[in-house]
Amino acid sequence: MTATIVIIDRAVHKNHRRPDFDADDLNVFFAESPSDAEKLVTTEKPDLVLAIQNEGTTSFSPVAERILKHRPSIKIMLFANSDELAKTLLTLLDLPSNYRKMLLSGTPSPHATLQETSQPSEQFTSNYLAGNSPEIEKIKGIISKIAPTTSTILLQGETGTGKEIIARSIHDHSNRKKRVFMPVECAAINESVIESELFGHTKGSFTGADRNTLGLIRSSDGGTLFLDEIGELPLALQTKLLRTLQEKTVKPVGSSKIYPVDIRIIAATNRNLAEAVTKGTFRQDLYYRLNTVTIYAPPLRERLSDIPLLCGHFLKKMASEGYPEKTISSRALSALCRYEWPGNVRELENVIRNAVALSSENSIALEDLSISLPENTCDRQHPIIPPSSMAFHEKEAICKALDQTTGNRRAAARLLGISEATLYRRIKLYSI
Repeated sequence: MTATIVIIDRAVHKNHRRPDFDADDLNVFFAESPSDAEKLVTTEKPDLVLAIQNEGTTSFSPVAERILKHRPSIKIMLFANSDELAKTLLTLLDLPSNYRKMLLSGTPSPHATLQETSQPSEQFTSNYLAGNSPEIEKIKGIISKIAPTTSTILLQGETGTGKEIIARSIHDHSNRKKRVFMPVECAAINESVIESELFGHTKGSFTGADRNTLGLIRSSDGGTLFLDEIGELPLALQTKLLRTLQEKTVKPVGSSKIYPVDIRIIAATNRNLAEAVTKGTFRQDLYYRLNTVTIYAPPLRERLSDIPLLCGHFLKKMASEGYPEKTISSRALSALCRYEWPGNVRELENVIRNAVALSSENSIALEDLSISLPENTCDRQHPIIPPSSMAFHEKEAICKALDQTTGNRRAAARLLGISEATLYRRIKLYSI
């Protein structure tokens, strides 16, 4: 259990009740004076102290020096006023519990925790796939099992969820890891040339064909061919691709020769291929051939606990590219964890890149983030939380429970099956 000591004035006591600051993995102690704080440091051995720099005529700096002399590992944050202190504490409580534990633990430091992400399972190592949520751990387990095989794999998920990252991880854990990994964006290739791009062509086979080409499939021989957005492939080419998968051969455009190929195909789509089969826009036999093993890439909103590790991964990646090394503030990280991420991991990386490029400080602040969080509202009939989000349904459930218990929060918490402290925080978060 982590203990946090807070030097707080009467104004904040009026605006916030004690349950606002409770959490299962956090103990909050209030000190009435700097001297009380020193006593609590001795008895409770906290990890963090939040204090007002100058309260009245008393400065906390001398007390901070004495505390650090006796406990060098303790973290002390000083604030100009009590409102800033209360906001920071509430932000700390809104962080995912696993990151809060890392942030408050003595070692490693928050910077090291972000930069050096935790190691995945012993059987899985990847330079690309960052995260340790149950969803990502499940994917890592699947990769460990299927990577050494020759199975064709279908990756499904929304745009920006990291399907190519999963494909690269599969390649890196396969026997083909020393051979080429060839990513192909099917939707980005003009339909008039996509056949020759994939299968190659002979000189003179069409206007402008001034030389023989291997094509992307033969260029991937011995390695892995990643076909992204395969649902956009024209029906005629779906037939030709199916033949390549079945016979492991390629026939270039304009040629009568057939060439053997040894490739593993990993396909990806953000479409419902089963529905496309029903509509007749995707071949059923190709779908069955691709669907030997299917991996679902979850959207970022379903694995928000991975955001701290993803941020650390992107910060480290940018530092290796020559950008200045930066950390990220707790307020900024909390905002990232509250955002819906319609663009998923790709959007998160772009936000971090933009913040690193524009931030003039060593730590990325909330103001550096190019995201728009919805403002809180008390209007239950017109909530601004997206109706498709879990947050929307959670707010609705809380409102109904409060209505059924005529505003009795303790009874509402029991009805919802959550602690009273959790209910207090959700009420404050959604401004109910």
